[in-house]
Amino acid sequence: MYRFLLAIAASMLLLMGQVHGSPFTGTQDDIPLASDAMQVSAFAEPEQQQIRVVVDLYPGVYLYQHSLGLRLLDENGNLLSDFADFQPPAGKAKVDEIFGNVEVYYDQLEFTVSLDSVPLVATVLELDHQGCLENVLCYTPQTARIPLVFVAKPEPVAVTASSAQVSFMDTLTSDSAGAFSDWMGSHGLGMVLLLFFAGGLLLAFTPCVFPMIPILSGIIAGADNPGAGRGFMLSSAYVLGVAVPYTIAGLLVAMFGAGMNLQYILQQPAAIIVSTIIFVVLALAMFGLYELQLPAALRNRLNSMGEGRNGGSLWGAGLIGAISALVVSPCVTPILAGALVYVAASGDALTGALSLFALSMGMGFPLIMFGTGGGHLLPKAGAWMEDIKRFFGVLMLGVAVWLLGRVIPASLTLALYGLLLTSYGVWLGALEPVQAGQSRLKKTLALVMALYGAIMLVGAAGGGTDPLQPLDRPAAVAEVGTAATAAHGAWLKVKGSDALQQQLDQARRDGQPVLVDFYADWCAACKVLEEKTLNQSDVLAALATRNYRLIKADITEVNRDNQGIMQRFGIIGLPCLIFFDSDGNEVAGSRILGEMGPESFVLHLKTKVSAANTQ
Repeated sequence: MYRFLLAIAASMLLLMGQVHGSPFTGTQDDIPLASDAMQVSAFAEPEQQQIRVVVDLYPGVYLYQHSLGLRLLDENGNLLSDFADFQPPAGKAKVDEIFGNVEVYYDQLEFTVSLDSVPLVATVLELDHQGCLENVLCYTPQTARIPLVFVAKPEPVAVTASSAQVSFMDTLTSDSAGAFSDWMGSHGLGMVLLLFFAGGLLLAFTPCVFPMIPILSGIIAGADNPGAGRGFMLSSAYVLGVAVPYTIAGLLVAMFGAGMNLQYILQQPAAIIVSTIIFVVLALAMFGLYELQLPAALRNRLNSMGEGRNGGSLWGAGLIGAISALVVSPCVTPILAGALVYVAASGDALTGALSLFALSMGMGFPLIMFGTGGGHLLPKAGAWMEDIKRFFGVLMLGVAVWLLGRVIPASLTLALYGLLLTSYGVWLGALEPVQAGQSRLKKTLALVMALYGAIMLVGAAGGGTDPLQPLDRPAAVAEVGTAATAAHGAWLKVKGSDALQQQLDQARRDGQPVLVDFYADWCAACKVLEEKTLNQSDVLAALATRNYRLIKADITEVNRDNQGIMQRFGIIGLPCLIFFDSDGNEVAGSRILGEMGPESFVLHLKTKVSAANTQ
């Protein structure tokens, strides 16, 4: 505001100077308008991940360096970048009557600004600027608005009634997030919602959703009368709770773009720890320990949530469902990735909310079926019911350990699993003799659990991390600065933006293409992709044939540096694989989001990556 008032004062003074003998000899009609005196142009350069700005200045007009300000917005006016690190180029020194010692530009100003990631939506660049006509007048501060499009929208494709069905099924079973986004962009909202619901059904059978089963089972087992009707009500409330965060996420992504990266934000250690505590508290409710440790008021509230009494279980089930959606299932599949790309590009809040709601309901439909049938099959009140409740309490503790494993060392996580399994085995009577009339099968299972839990504890003490192979040490992955285990097929693990950029720069100097696997320890789908695809011999052979440098970028820690990496490369979720050619540019249309089988990966490498490199 201060500079604005000074500029107005300067304009008035200089106009007065014009009237009283200014060297400018033209009339007022000869003075160019601000838009003509300072003509601003901007050009999107997605391959270089930057914007080029050109300001052409009228003869005799100079532009203040300190007046320059940049903002990049989407079409809805949401801020995408404020270019806080922008440093304008050096200008010509000038002693100004109003501003004192300043730097100004004459004739033409050209510069570029870098982007953290290439926007997927249409944008508007705003450039704040101010200039003066030498010895005549100063223009008031101006803001130029230039539309920019970085990614062209595909032309609509005419789809016949017969081909639409084939296209729908092909899209539904596709491994490519782009296929989902393209298909949704060429169909109406009704068909889009149908695809989202069907995609949610497939999403329900991924490792991301499996942890929800013991949680829902524990809620149903805690009910007084876990019949089919009660199981249906509780599971429906749970699924609706799951749908709430997804619906809000769709709304926010549509309004603010996919760069929000809610998946990554919700893996903050504080969110994980709070959720872990909640599941531990709910598990203790299954063991009937509240009355020993908590005040009566809080105990009654937790009992109503965890055990289904006093009519509060439906709200409790919904709350636990919301928590489950936020932190239990953070991985991204091609279906969800394509959905986020489509929703972000649409910019329609209602479409975003409805789309993600349909996806979550499709994902929750099998859970409702399971809850209804599970509630009908569970035993009625009695001693068996108490054993079942304790069993699901142990499962909830297992979920709590699994969540906590995202923020603690893997060996400590294995030790907690071992402690839980050993304790449960001992509690079932692993160390007690079989009494007359007791089940020997129960005794055997208790011994097996206690023994395996002890093995897990031993493995954790020796540095083991895998609950299925607790005595095996983790395979060494070459770290930056150490020798790779082989010339091809060795994944080089890097942490941080500097280390990643160093490897990309070295590959470009060597003329070597690069595959970067962005992963996190808390991403279940990342581990599935690594085990079933990226470490398979045929996949490694195909990559070795093309001389790929294989880099694993670890962005497990939730910090500013890793958030900057995700913004720079436009990563909307994990797992994410990005291919770079030998010149260091990302291969267009080759990015992989979510899981992909080895056969599909090799085909993708041949048809999408190699084909693009030869064009």
